[in-house]
Formats: sequence, C-alpha cells, structure tokens
Amino acid sequence: MKKVITSSIARSVFRIKASNCLFYEVFVPLRKLCVFLLSALLLLTPAMESLWAKTAAEIFQEVSNSVVVIHNYDNSNKLQSLGSGIVISSGHVITNYHVIEKAGRLTVLYQGKEYPAKPAYIDRFRDVCSLDVSGLEASKLVLGDTNQLKVGSTVYAIGAPQGLELTFSDGIISGLRDVDKGHYIQTTAPISLGSSGGGLFDEEGRLIGIPTYFFKQGQQLNFALPVEWITDLPNRHAVANQVNRVDSDWIYQVNSLEEKQDWGGMIVLCTKWTAQVPSSSDAWGCLGFAHLQKGDLALAIDALQNAIRLRPDYVHYWADLGIADGREGETVRKIEAYRQAVRINNNFALGWINLGIAYVQSGDFDKAVDSYQQAVRINPDDASLWFNTGLVCRDAGQAAKAVDAFEHAVRIAPETAQYWLKLGEAYGVTDQRPKQIEAYHEALRVKQDYDDAWVSLGVVYGIAGREVEEREAYLKALRINPGHNAALFNLGKDYLEHNNREEAREIYSRLKRLNPELAQLFFTDLNKLMYPKTAL
Repeated sequence: MKKVITSSIARSVFRIKASNCLFYEVFVPLRKLCVFLLSALLLLTPAMESLWAKTAAEIFQEVSNSVVVIHNYDNSNKLQSLGSGIVISSGHVITNYHVIEKAGRLTVLYQGKEYPAKPAYIDRFRDVCSLDVSGLEASKLVLGDTNQLKVGSTVYAIGAPQGLELTFSDGIISGLRDVDKGHYIQTTAPISLGSSGGGLFDEEGRLIGIPTYFFKQGQQLNFALPVEWITDLPNRHAVANQVNRVDSDWIYQVNSLEEKQDWGGMIVLCTKWTAQVPSSSDAWGCLGFAHLQKGDLALAIDALQNAIRLRPDYVHYWADLGIADGREGETVRKIEAYRQAVRINNNFALGWINLGIAYVQSGDFDKAVDSYQQAVRINPDDASLWFNTGLVCRDAGQAAKAVDAFEHAVRIAPETAQYWLKLGEAYGVTDQRPKQIEAYHEALRVKQDYDDAWVSLGVVYGIAGREVEEREAYLKALRINPGHNAALFNLGKDYLEHNNREEAREIYSRLKRLNPELAQLFFTDLNKLMYPKTAL
C-alpha cells in the first residue's frame, strides 16, 4: 500500500495505489483523519495484501527470461538427456549436477539459440553446479532467502519438462527441512522430468530454490534445493579443488590398480598414501574399499571409519561401510550405515536399494517397501527396480502397491514375460481375475513356451470354472516341460475331480519319481478315488 497525505485548511487526501489499479482518492475532514486512517488500515489490510501481491502472469514475465534448456550429449554426440537451468549472471547458468553428469558435450538453448557450455563450479554432494556459457546475457534475477520462508506461501516453478521450454506452474510451500545454510523446500508446485535445474520463485519473483526431484505417485511431493547453495558454490568448489590437487597423483595410481582388480597392490599403495597424507579421506576410503574387495572386513571397517571421521558427508564411504558391516553379520550397524548415506543424499538410489535389501534381510518388510519406493522415485525409468519393488511390496502384504509397481515395470519393459507373470499374480491377490488372465496372456505373447505362465493361466481358469481351458493350459505346460511339478500336480487333481482314474494314477507315478513329497500329498486323494469304500 502506498499512502500520500496532503493537507489544506479544509481537507486531506488519502490515496491507495495497487498493482494494475487506478488511484482512488478519499476526501475527509482533517480533524477526522486519524480515526479514518486507523479504520482504513483495519478494514483494508487483507485486501491490500492481495492487491499488492504479484500475479502469476507478472511473475512469469519477470523470471521467464532467466530460464534455459540444457542439452546433455554423450561422447558420440547423441542427446542423452535434457534439463533446465537458470541464468544467474552474464555467461553463467546454475543447474543440478545430475543434469550434466556423464556429458561428452553440453549446450544451452536460450530463446531459440543454442550456446556451447562447459562446467565451471561443481558440488556433486549437494547436486549443484554452474556452467560457463559464452555470449549469454545476464538476467535480472533477485535471490531470496529460504530462512525467511513460511509454510503455506505461494511459490512458482519454471523449467523445461521433457524439453518443453518455459513450463510454468504454481503451488504452495508444504514443508521446510533444515539443511546447511538454508532449507530444503517441499512444494505442491508440479515438477516434471526435465524440470531439474530450473527455478522456484516466491510471490515477489525472487529465486528461492532449484527444483530437483519429485514423487510420481501423485502425492504432490516436490522438492527444491535452497538458493543459498548457489551463493556457496564457489567456496565449496575451491575446497574440493584443494583436496583434489593434493590427492590427484595418488588417485591416478589407485584407479589403475582398481581397473586391474589388483587389491593387494592397491592396499600397499593406499597404506603408503594414508601414511604420507593421513588427513586425506580419499586415502582411507580407497584403503577401506580395497580391504573390502579382498575380504579383510575388520581392516575395511577400520579404514572406512577413518574416512568417515575426516569426511562424514560422503555417501560412498557410508555405503561401503554398510557392505562391510553386513558381511560381518552386523545387521543393525549395516542398516544404520545405509540410513546415514541416504540422510546425507536423499537422491542416492543405490543407498536406498541397499537399505531396502537390509530391511528385507532383517524381516522389516514395511520399511523395505519405503526404501524401494524412494529408489524408484529417483530412477523412475528403471523397469527392473520397479519389478523388485513389486516383489518387496508383495512380500510385505501390500498387494495394491505391488500391482502399481508391476504395472510400472510392464509399461517400461512390455517385452519382459516375467514382469507380466508377476503382475498377473498380483492381480490374483487383489481378486482382479479378468486382468489376471490378460496379464498371463501378455506373458505368453512375449514368450510362448513360458511353462510357468501356462500353469498360472490354468490355475486362474480353474478358479473361473473354465475347466476345459484349465486342463489344456496344464497340458501345454507339460509339453514344454514334462517335469513341471506344479503342472503335474494340478492336472492330476483335475483328473481326480473328474473321476479319471487311469490318468490320475499315471500322474502319481510321474510325481513319485520327480517329487516324492508332492506325490505323497496326491496319494491320499488318489486312494479315495481308487478305493472309495475303504478309504478313511
């Protein structure tokens, strides 16, 4: 609100200006001015806030010129990924590190023109980096402060999902999580693949974060890194470079030995390295890794603990420590090591996978499900990861989640018969019989000689009362695999139900040779059929 008060002998003027509004003048007697002002403030405060807040269109107009699309090409000059970036100053773009990871060549697309780019400052741990882009003009962005943000405030995200330039969305801040120097921002503003590295802006158009990941399950859980990590990037890069200069010669030799899998030679070298540079976390980390590969678990744990003491924020040390603890049979310590790794980097997919496996081994399937769901959040296009998530959900008794995971797997890899088979089984648990039959047919479309799929199809046909098709399915499974125990047992039970004595006895003979335990289960029912008067 803007107030301009003028006075004369007879009157005063109170003026209110709002964005995109005309001036409104209210004339009041001078002696009533104080009362009027107090009343006006009390009555108009909520209205003034909405009048003064910038509209979404105004925010977009102000910040859209700062957004670029980043093209990541491999060494064969093939486009391997797209991401977003924000122009911070002349010739400098900020983005997520994972947007440029493994790039053979980088370019920035801005207003229809493509500029060559190269990495400048890098912070892998925080997943932030900057690019040098010659010829790119500075933007007029204003940086915000995540320490001043409040849950419930409106925010705007802008980026290039799927390479679509200048995609704009809004939402609110749904959570703030304390991190070094600022806050992770949880928001309901939709963020899609390709939006990583773009910008998150407050109601005044100030840059407050860098969108970096999201949940695909429709829970509106989207996150942004704090803007403070942009300003801290040069300092972090300088510290990392100093360490790299000291250790670079050693690392070159270690890499050479690792490629040869010369773990003994690597241990000798790293032992010298730790003696000469005892403050190097990389020296201790490499020594721990080498001992781990050779099976010297106690020595590996000791070295990795030294590495962690020197650099507690490096996830790979914690991951290796978790492996070593697990091989030592220290399940609780193994879980805690993996938990620490994912606390440090919530986007460390391998850490979440290992944590999920550890929870499965400890029998805590619910936590295993949570861990695997974090992993697929990070790598949503990994069909095998969705498949394993489905298996864990199934074992946890979370049938609906298992169906969802297997459906993701078959959408990504529809030519994998096993994925369809497990999806069919999950449909059966949730009593979706038509979909179950359809899934088994898809498995057989991919692999016609899939004996397990024929057996499963026979079972669901039997449940549906389709007896002819049930028997035919078992027979097809046995033509493919004459020793398929389940097919034999189920076919034999079908013969028993239909009083086919000779066929049932022949099945029993085959089962007795292949699987005596199944044959014994079958024997009681066979006796009842063969000797109905004497069977008990």
